[in-house]
Amino acid sequence: MIIADEGLNGNLVKALRREGHQVVWIKETNAGMADEDMIALARQNNRILITEDEDFGEWIFSHHLSGLTIIFLRYDKEDYDIVLSFLKYTLKTTEADGKNEFITINKNKVRRRNI
Repeated sequence: MIIADEGLNGNLVKALRREGHQVVWIKETNAGMADEDMIALARQNNRILITEDEDFGEWIFSHHLSGLTIIFLRYDKEDYDIVLSFLKYTLKTTEADGKNEFITINKNKVRRRNI
């Protein structure tokens, strides 16, 4: 199960749903939800949180939070297809392993950090 941050590209949400992922998009369900509330929601429901907002990294590492996985996407519009491909692969491996991680995906690599 995935929680998609309100600011996540809607095309990514649609692509993940087409792949069969259950995605709760905050834009559709709780527009305006605070970052800390999204983190709490993901932790309580054991869901992966996907965002394009770098503030989540600050939250996790400055508050020493754990108990969830966050995928942070960094890309330019022209890199969308590459990042989507990395995201799909990452979700397959992440959902299966159950680790708590902060994962950064950009056009060049996937970086995984245990939290």
